[in-house]
Amino acid sequence: MSILKSQLSKGLKELRVQFCQTSPSSNGLREYIAKNYTSIKQVNPELPILIREASGAEARVFARFDKGVEHKVVLQNASSQEIEKALEQLVKSA
Repeated sequence: MSILKSQLSKGLKELRVQFCQTSPSSNGLREYIAKNYTSIKQVNPELPILIREASGAEARVFARFDKGVEHKVVLQNASSQEIEKALEQLVKSA
């Protein structure tokens, strides 16, 4: 089971997902969010998950933690498995 589909740390304050709605390099992240957003949100209803689509935007995810600390991971041309692994590392980096 994915760490994102379980209760996340209270230290994680926000996830921001950014990608291009048409770019082939954002396909993996778009598909991952489309398939997994609902289950992640059901388990973590209080966690703000912001989805930002912008033309030409780089596929990336930001995690904001306590005291304003932010970490970012770039997910250009990433497969679903690569995205899963990168997001797990990002969430654990608190």
